Amino acid sequence: MKKLSFTIATVLLLTGCASMQEAYYVDRDFGQQSQAAWDQQVAYPDYRYAAKTPENLEGITAEEVMKVYNKTFAEKPEKVNIINFGLND
Repeated sequence: MKKLSFTIATVLLLTGCASMQEAYYVDRDFGQQSQAAWDQQVAYPDYRYAAKTPENLEGITAEEVMKVYNKTFAEKPEKVNIINFGLND
């Protein structure tokens, strides 16, 4: 009986020390800090160039470049045998 009452008293004392409210703030601050660290890793954020007009490439030229770029993904890559000991001559 002494062990049971001692265990109950210990559990009650330890649960009083553990506050769930503090964990909420720690989690929230961790989320905000991790988002700030992620934002600092972005080299060129959009807001820097939002008011500027791109120059140096006309729209018609850019359209042809994008057609060639997109066409490269449509082609099936060739199968190349890298390890060749002269057996397939």
